[in-house]
Amino acid sequence: MPSSSPKRFHKTLGFRLTFWYSSIFILSSLTLSIVSFAFVFSTMRDNRKAIQLKVAEYRSLADKDGVQAIAKIISEQQKPSRRTTFFVRVIAPGNKTVLLSNPRLWEEFDFMRFDDRQAEKQWQYFPSQRDTGLLEVTSARLANDYVLQVGKSIQDREDILERFRDTLLATMIPMILIGLAGGAFLAFHALRPIRGLIHATRSIVETGRMDLRVPESNNQDELDELVRLFNSMLERIEGLIKGMRDALDNVAHDLRTPMTRLRGTAEMCLEAPSKTEQYEESLATCVEESDRILTLLNSIMDVSEAETGTMRLKLETVNLTKLIREMVELYQDVAEDNDIVVSMDRAEDIYITADLNRMRQVVANLLDNAIKYNRPGGRVVISVRLAGDRTVMSFRDTGIGIPADEIPDIWDRLYRGDKSRSQPGLGLGLSLVKAIVRAHTGHVEVHSEPGVGSVFTVRLPVV
Repeated sequence: MPSSSPKRFHKTLGFRLTFWYSSIFILSSLTLSIVSFAFVFSTMRDNRKAIQLKVAEYRSLADKDGVQAIAKIISEQQKPSRRTTFFVRVIAPGNKTVLLSNPRLWEEFDFMRFDDRQAEKQWQYFPSQRDTGLLEVTSARLANDYVLQVGKSIQDREDILERFRDTLLATMIPMILIGLAGGAFLAFHALRPIRGLIHATRSIVETGRMDLRVPESNNQDELDELVRLFNSMLERIEGLIKGMRDALDNVAHDLRTPMTRLRGTAEMCLEAPSKTEQYEESLATCVEESDRILTLLNSIMDVSEAETGTMRLKLETVNLTKLIREMVELYQDVAEDNDIVVSMDRAEDIYITADLNRMRQVVANLLDNAIKYNRPGGRVVISVRLAGDRTVMSFRDTGIGIPADEIPDIWDRLYRGDKSRSQPGLGLGLSLVKAIVRAHTGHVEVHSEPGVGSVFTVRLPVV
């Protein structure tokens, strides 16, 4: 019985698909956001290069023409906006301002905090006393121990980055929810065939019905292919189970008769007066019936070994033509008793590599069937020939034939068709033939027409 304990949700395939889809979705969104943030940040930080170029320009002017040259060029380049104007300041030792570009724009900033000992520091930031801006400044030393400061307002950049961060945080929760919902929907839809498999398997386990099938979606995808293969497997299993049940029924029927005879003979022997002749007759009957049971069991074992590839073959060079002639001679009396003519087409000696005893079983079973299921006055013709790298052996009869719907089943163990139930036999002959031929890497097939006859063809590799 299947376990009734509830599954842990976090261990289900649906949860894992949802988790991985959501994780990939969220990570992709975060990566895109971070890359965008970095791009914006990098683009806006390009003003540092502009500041450094101004420092180099003003320093060169100061070294050449003094601080007044800087004042002159500043007056020419003045702009009314803090956002577009460079901050330029020259200070003497003691943080005394010597030159300040457009003082009205920078009056909110407290430059007294500047320590000229930090003049070599690459970048410094001065916040507005009214919290309305932020100044990014770099410094350079001039002659006479003066310090040149050049900077620019970065308030626009900070505003944009802050809005970007706020927008990212505001969209994060919806992105996570969308990722989870999308992952759950895709997982639910994608796992529908799997749920069908689970339902069908559970129903089979609980009810024992092998005729249940999983509905196909016709999506032509991998899961649909899995469903088709699963249904095909169920069909084969159903056929095998039916065959096993039929085989068990046939075995029980075939064993019941000899076992009943054994028991009856033993009881008669025990109840009869002590007579040696009757004992001998009873024992002979017991041995005969025991041999019949052993033959049945040995045949079943031989077929099983051949089908599983464990049959041990004693391979040797076999004259197949000679073997067939010997078997024809052996069955001549049986054929004459049934008014059947058995003949063999003339053929040269053909050799194969095979197990002699197993090949004898193949020929004997096919010849026995051709005689047994023939009609009085009928014929059996055996031929053997070479066809490329194969030896072809054919058994043609003029018997009752085999219905087309029974041909796939005649190779099954213990199968006996409706017309063959009146004949003695175990239903193992053809299955043993097929198993032995396959063990020799050969192939056997049949073509039959009811009322006309059958042709069994065996193809085996040559030496």
